[in-house]
Amino acid sequence: MTGNGRKTYERGPAARRILALLLCSLILVGCPNADRESGAPDGANGVRPPVELTADVDRVEARIAEPVTFRITLETIPEISVSLPEVGSRIQGFRIVDMGREGPKRKEGMVWSQRWYELQADFAGSYVLPAIRLPYTDPEGEEHVAETGQLFVEVKSVVGQENGAQDIRDLKPLEKAKREIPRSWVLLSLGGLGILGLVVGLLLYFLRKRRTKQLVRSPEELAHQELRYLEATGLLEEERYREYVFGLSLIFRRYLERRFHVPAAEQTTEEIFVSLREAEHLDKTMKEMARSFLEETDPIKYRGLEPQPAETERWRSRLVSFMDRATGTEDLREAA
Repeated sequence: MTGNGRKTYERGPAARRILALLLCSLILVGCPNADRESGAPDGANGVRPPVELTADVDRVEARIAEPVTFRITLETIPEISVSLPEVGSRIQGFRIVDMGREGPKRKEGMVWSQRWYELQADFAGSYVLPAIRLPYTDPEGEEHVAETGQLFVEVKSVVGQENGAQDIRDLKPLEKAKREIPRSWVLLSLGGLGILGLVVGLLLYFLRKRRTKQLVRSPEELAHQELRYLEATGLLEEERYREYVFGLSLIFRRYLERRFHVPAAEQTTEEIFVSLREAEHLDKTMKEMARSFLEETDPIKYRGLEPQPAETERWRSRLVSFMDRATGTEDLREAA
């Protein structure tokens, strides 16, 4: 009882525990709502796009003949059916010395696949690897495009010019004195230095000209070198005949471009046929040989057919025979 006659009750330990439990329940019920209001993602769909296409190289600076690995990686959700494009024919300047693919396989709920190309350059300079566009349709039927940017690779000469040429100090003017050097000796020394400089300059000129001449190789030499690189990859020993035929087709297209100035490396097969009909330096037989080679190897490249070993060897022989006929070598053999 209090002084005014009202009754008061003290809260015991049990009542305090009940109040504490009620407060905790209210806090736990309110936490999920707070998370939603804060904008936190509800699932993986809010973090990654359905299709991810990336391209990269293992080095952006290289020296001549130093390998550069170009990789294209694709990650998609299982509901989307899309595959990596073949971009070997779009790679310009570099030689493709090896190539391959991995996947598709599951990685963290995504379908992962990758293509890679091992490239080498024969000349110093700046090279651009192409941007890649991959159209696809999402599960709702909407069309999208995944794409990568261009990649730049700087190829430097094997002989680096890291140390700059030292500046040649100016000759001090000769001081006139009673015991000065005879003028004739000075003239002879200057004349000798001039002749020596002329000889050194001519020697450097001829050496550079000879080196340039050695670097400029014929289309046939380049094609045979690419054939040797292709056979050194071991694709035939590993029975990877489809990739070997793709390499033969790429060498053939580059040879047409170098020898007959037909932009075959960048054109489709139908566009190449149009260019071949307009080529003045190709006779009818060679045009038919080129057309037959492309029509027979295209299904292997684009339809996933697996060639037989005998077919692979026949296509290689036809490629060599085409180059021999282009240079007149085949006619000489037939005459012999």
